[in-house]
Amino acid sequence: MARRMPLGLGGLWLRLALAFLLVSVIAVAVETAVGSASLSRDATAVARQQQVVLGHAVALTTGAAYQGVGWAHADLHPVFDLAARAGAAVRVRAEAGRVVGSSPGYGNYPIAGEMTLPIVAVVRMLNNVPVRVRQGIARLAIVRQAVARQAIDRPTTVRIGQITIRFNGGDLSALAKRFESRRIRSRILAAAIAALIALAVSVGAARLTIAPIESVLNAMRARAGGDRDYRISKLRAPGVLRRLLEGFNETSDAFDAMERAQRDLVADVAHEVRTPVAILQGETEALVDGVSEPTQENLDSLHAEVMRLARMVDGLQRLAAADSAELQLKRHNHDLAEIAAEVVGRLRDSFAFAGVTLSTKLAPAVALCDRDRIQDVISNLLTNALKFTPPGGRVTVESGRDDDHQAFVLVSDTGVGIPAADLPHVTERFFRGREQSGMVQGSGIGMAIVAELIHAHHGHLSLSSEEGRGTQVAFTLPRADD
Repeated sequence: MARRMPLGLGGLWLRLALAFLLVSVIAVAVETAVGSASLSRDATAVARQQQVVLGHAVALTTGAAYQGVGWAHADLHPVFDLAARAGAAVRVRAEAGRVVGSSPGYGNYPIAGEMTLPIVAVVRMLNNVPVRVRQGIARLAIVRQAVARQAIDRPTTVRIGQITIRFNGGDLSALAKRFESRRIRSRILAAAIAALIALAVSVGAARLTIAPIESVLNAMRARAGGDRDYRISKLRAPGVLRRLLEGFNETSDAFDAMERAQRDLVADVAHEVRTPVAILQGETEALVDGVSEPTQENLDSLHAEVMRLARMVDGLQRLAAADSAELQLKRHNHDLAEIAAEVVGRLRDSFAFAGVTLSTKLAPAVALCDRDRIQDVISNLLTNALKFTPPGGRVTVESGRDDDHQAFVLVSDTGVGIPAADLPHVTERFFRGREQSGMVQGSGIGMAIVAELIHAHHGHLSLSSEEGRGTQVAFTLPRADD
C-alpha cells in the first residue's frame, strides 16, 4: 500500500486551493475596477452638470446686476461672491467684447475646466434702441409720451454680453476622486480579507475533492498489488465523486465476475475435453497394445468421440466469432421468414427422429441483418428447444412484425422449462442449470452465441419460461432500409 499523502494527492490539493484563491482575488479586482470606472464616469457627469448649473446661475445673476442700470453702474460683487463659493472665477464682457469686470486673481486662477455663456437681459425697445428707466428725468417724459403713443415695444430678451467661468477642480469631481481613492483602499482591504477566507474554504474544498480520488488511487494500487477483495468502504463524497467511488466498487465486482467466468470457462472446457480424450486415449492404447481388435464398433466409438471434440471446438470458434461479429457483419435486407424456413428444412428430420413436432407460423418480416449469422441464431434456438423437449412435445417457430413494426422471430416449446433462478443466467457462457431428469445437458455455449450475435445486430433478445410447461425465446432486429 502506498504511503498516504497529507491533504491529498501531493501538490494537487495546493494547486486547487491556489486556483480557488486566484479566482476570488480576480473577482474582487474586476469588481473594483468596474465599480471605479463606473463611479468615475458618474462623478464626471455630475460634476459637469453642476458646472453647467453654476454657469447659468452666474449668468442670471450677472444679467440681474445689469438690468436697468447698464454695465457702468452694475454691481458685480454678488456675481464674484457666488462664483467664489462654488470654487470658480468669473470674467464678464460686454457685448462688444470689452471686459466689464473679473473675479480677483482671475488671470492666475488654476484651470480645471472653463465655460463661456451668454448674458441676457429683459428690456423694452424704443425705435429698436434699449430703453433704460434710469436715464434721467429729462428722458422720462419722452418715454411716457412714447408709451402713450405705443411706440415702445413689449419687453424682449437681449444679449448684453458674456461670461467666462473658470473652475479650479475643488468641486464635486475632486470630491469624487477622493472618494474613489478611499474606495480603492477599502477594496484592497476587502480583497485581502476575501483572499484569506477563500484560502481557508479552498483548502477544505480541495481536500473534500481530492480525498475520494485518493481513495480510488489507493484501491487501484491495492488491487494491482494482488488484493482482489479490496473495496472502498467509506463512500462519503459529494455528487459525482460518490458515484466515482461506487463505480470503482462496481467495476471491481464486474472484473472479479469476469475472472471467475474465465476460470470457469477453462475448467468447463477441460472437463468437457477430458472425457473424450480419455476414451480416445484408452481405446487407441488398447488397439496399439493388441488388447482389442480394430472392429467397426471400436472405430465407430472413436469416431463419435472425435466428432464430440470437433463439435466442442466448433462451438468455441463460433463463440469467439460471435464476440467479434459486430466488426464482421455483412448486413443487408433479408426476410426472417425465409431464413427460418431454411433452418427448419435442415432440422426437420432431426425433430422427426426425436419424436418432436416442429410447426411454423412464418409471416414476412424483412430486417437488416447478416443472413448467415441469423441462421446460426435460429439454428441454436431450435437445437436447444429440441434438446429439452421430450418426445411427443411441440416446438413452434414464428416470424412477423411486433407492435412497434420491428421484425421478430419467436421459438417456443413445450419442454421442461427453465427454473426461475436459472433464467437470468441462461445467456452466460458455459452456464448449465441444474440437471433435468432424463434430459441431455448442454455445454452452455449455444445461448451465449445467440446473445452475442443479437447484440452485434443491435437487436433485442428476450426469454420467458415456466418450469414444466416450456420456454419462449424471441429476438427482434432493426427495421430494413427504406
